[in-house]
Amino acid sequence: MVDKVIILNLLNKLSKENRNIFWKMECLYSDAKGTTINQILLYSQNNCRSIGRFVYRGESGMVQLCMHEKLKKSSSEHIVDLLLDLINDSKEQKAIQS
Repeated sequence: MVDKVIILNLLNKLSKENRNIFWKMECLYSDAKGTTINQILLYSQNNCRSIGRFVYRGESGMVQLCMHEKLKKSSSEHIVDLLLDLINDSKEQKAIQS
Protein backbone atom coordinates (compact mmCIF):
# COMPACT_ATOMS: atom_id res chain seq x y z
CA MET A 1 0.00 0.00 0.00
CA VAL A 2 1.24 3.46 -0.86
CA ASP A 3 1.96 5.75 2.08
CA LYS A 4 -0.59 8.56 1.76
CA VAL A 5 1.50 10.82 4.00
CA ILE A 6 4.32 10.81 1.44
CA ILE A 7 1.91 11.73 -1.35
CA LEU A 8 0.35 14.51 0.71
CA ASN A 9 3.78 15.88 1.67
CA LEU A 10 4.87 15.93 -1.98
CA LEU A 11 1.67 17.69 -3.05
CA ASN A 12 2.08 20.25 -0.27
CA LYS A 13 5.72 20.79 -1.29
CA LEU A 14 4.64 21.35 -4.89
CA SER A 15 2.03 23.94 -3.93
CA LYS A 16 4.40 25.62 -1.44
CA GLU A 17 7.12 26.03 -4.06
CA ASN A 18 4.58 27.12 -6.68
CA ARG A 19 2.19 29.51 -4.99
CA ASN A 20 -0.05 29.59 -8.05
CA ILE A 21 -0.77 25.83 -7.90
CA PHE A 22 -3.30 24.14 -5.66
CA TRP A 23 -4.48 20.54 -5.63
CA LYS A 24 -7.42 18.34 -4.77
CA MET A 25 -7.37 14.58 -4.13
CA GLU A 26 -10.36 12.26 -4.12
CA CYS A 27 -11.20 8.58 -4.20
CA LEU A 28 -12.81 7.67 -7.53
CA TYR A 29 -13.50 4.02 -6.75
CA SER A 30 -13.38 1.64 -3.82
CA ASP A 31 -14.74 -1.89 -3.38
CA ALA A 32 -15.00 -4.48 -0.62
CA LYS A 33 -11.91 -6.29 -1.92
CA GLY A 34 -9.66 -3.35 -0.99
CA THR A 35 -9.26 -1.93 -4.48
CA THR A 36 -9.11 1.85 -4.55
CA ILE A 37 -8.50 4.28 -7.37
CA ASN A 38 -7.53 7.83 -6.41
CA GLN A 39 -7.39 11.01 -8.44
CA ILE A 40 -5.22 14.09 -7.99
CA LEU A 41 -6.26 17.31 -9.72
CA LEU A 42 -3.86 20.25 -10.08
CA TYR A 43 -5.22 23.74 -10.64
CA SER A 44 -3.69 27.09 -11.51
CA GLN A 45 -4.80 29.90 -9.21
CA ASN A 46 -3.98 32.48 -11.87
CA ASN A 47 -6.93 31.54 -14.05
CA CYS A 48 -8.63 28.77 -11.99
CA ARG A 49 -8.14 26.13 -14.65
CA SER A 50 -7.07 22.53 -14.43
CA ILE A 51 -3.42 21.95 -15.33
CA GLY A 52 -3.11 18.27 -14.41
CA ARG A 53 -4.98 15.09 -13.64
CA PHE A 54 -3.40 11.93 -12.26
CA VAL A 55 -5.27 8.71 -11.53
CA TYR A 56 -3.51 5.93 -9.62
CA ARG A 57 -4.22 2.69 -7.76
CA GLY A 58 -4.20 3.22 -4.01
CA GLU A 59 -2.68 -0.18 -3.18
CA SER A 60 0.27 -0.14 -5.56
CA GLY A 61 0.65 3.54 -6.41
CA MET A 62 0.81 2.71 -10.11
CA VAL A 63 -0.39 5.56 -12.32
CA GLN A 64 -3.26 4.69 -14.64
CA LEU A 65 -3.76 8.11 -16.20
CA CYS A 66 -1.40 11.07 -16.50
CA MET A 67 -2.72 14.26 -18.06
CA HIS A 68 -0.56 17.34 -17.63
CA GLU A 69 0.29 20.34 -19.82
CA LYS A 70 4.03 19.70 -19.86
CA LEU A 71 4.72 16.39 -18.10
CA LYS A 72 4.43 13.30 -20.29
CA LYS A 73 4.61 10.01 -18.41
CA SER A 74 3.68 6.41 -19.02
CA SER A 75 0.80 4.80 -17.20
CA SER A 76 3.13 2.25 -15.58
CA GLU A 77 4.92 4.81 -13.41
CA HIS A 78 4.60 5.10 -9.63
CA ILE A 79 2.71 8.15 -8.28
CA VAL A 80 5.59 9.16 -5.98
CA ASP A 81 8.03 9.17 -8.93
CA LEU A 82 5.58 11.20 -10.99
CA LEU A 83 5.18 13.82 -8.23
CA LEU A 84 8.95 14.04 -7.74
CA ASP A 85 9.39 14.57 -11.49
CA LEU A 86 6.70 17.25 -11.39
CA ILE A 87 8.46 19.08 -8.54
CA ASN A 88 11.82 18.89 -10.33
CA ASP A 89 10.26 20.05 -13.60
CA SER A 90 8.73 23.08 -11.89
CA LYS A 91 12.14 23.95 -10.37
CA GLU A 92 13.75 23.75 -13.82
CA GLN A 93 11.04 26.00 -15.29
CA LYS A 94 11.67 28.59 -12.55
CA ALA A 95 15.42 28.48 -13.22
CA ILE A 96 14.86 29.00 -16.96
CA GLN A 97 12.53 31.95 -16.35
CA SER A 98 15.00 33.62 -13.97
